[in-house]
Amino acid sequence: MTSRSILLLIDVEPDLRKTRGNPGEWEGSRKALPQLEALRRQFETHTRRRVLFNWFIRADPQIQKSYGRADWVATACPEIVRTIKESGDACGIHPHLWRWHERRGEWFSELNDPDWTAECLHTSIRAFEEVFGRSPDSCRFGDRWLNQNAVELMRACGIRYDLTIEPGVPEEPVFDDPDATGRLPDYRKAPREPYRPSKENFLVPETGEANDSSLWIVPLTTTAPVWRLRRRSPYLIKVSRPPNVVLASSYVWPHLRVQLNFKTQVPLVIVLRTGDLSKSWCLQNFLQTTQQLAKHPALADCEFTHTANAIAKWQAL
Repeated sequence: MTSRSILLLIDVEPDLRKTRGNPGEWEGSRKALPQLEALRRQFETHTRRRVLFNWFIRADPQIQKSYGRADWVATACPEIVRTIKESGDACGIHPHLWRWHERRGEWFSELNDPDWTAECLHTSIRAFEEVFGRSPDSCRFGDRWLNQNAVELMRACGIRYDLTIEPGVPEEPVFDDPDATGRLPDYRKAPREPYRPSKENFLVPETGEANDSSLWIVPLTTTAPVWRLRRRSPYLIKVSRPPNVVLASSYVWPHLRVQLNFKTQVPLVIVLRTGDLSKSWCLQNFLQTTQQLAKHPALADCEFTHTANAIAKWQAL
């Protein structure tokens, strides 16, 4: 059996979800880089391989309106941009669908306007090209939101890899946005392995042979579904939880440990939002989980790599 691919997805974004244009809102991203570089060295020691990360930058209309430029990440976090360029890491875009409401003077999630989805995606792509001098090949939509229109837009824009979907997670409202124009998708029946989405239903794998321009969806490695109580109907529901390394280590690490002990070639896909590291409890969770991860003996049979490499290996099985 070949080494298992591990994809560490790093969303580079401000500390606040509803930004106000303060340059200090990128504190978590600035804190994240030295932590991640130290972690890279530890992973290289235990895997005895070169370690590559996957970064996803915020460069959408919310960033443009808040800071004056969609490519503000290059000003806010120049060290991260330099690290991406010099390390050989992969980088893609992380568009959110936040839209400014002039009358209320507030951000809201515009989830039902295809033109706005296109604007957020195209703005992100143009800004990425300004920073990196090339087009992105990978994308992660914010808040795990995705629909068929977004998938077709990505195809048309040359995106090869989407890493948005969280299998086992139900339909629900955006947790901090009562003014959102829609709800987040139901992924309880979403595939848990990489697949090429159908043109009729993006949650159904396409049949037939892949080609060099095929779009692949690579799901996050969520937990197995468990029964959970909720504050709204349905009050008891069987759901999965995301593999976000800033969340409580008491459930994230046991999930990752089970995954590492499981013999499979399905890529292990975990995620980190840099802005969260501005919170002390998120930083503590990150350190606790990643230190245990770095010491796990199964890492000797794993490879931290690019999405493109992981999919090439997956196709070769």
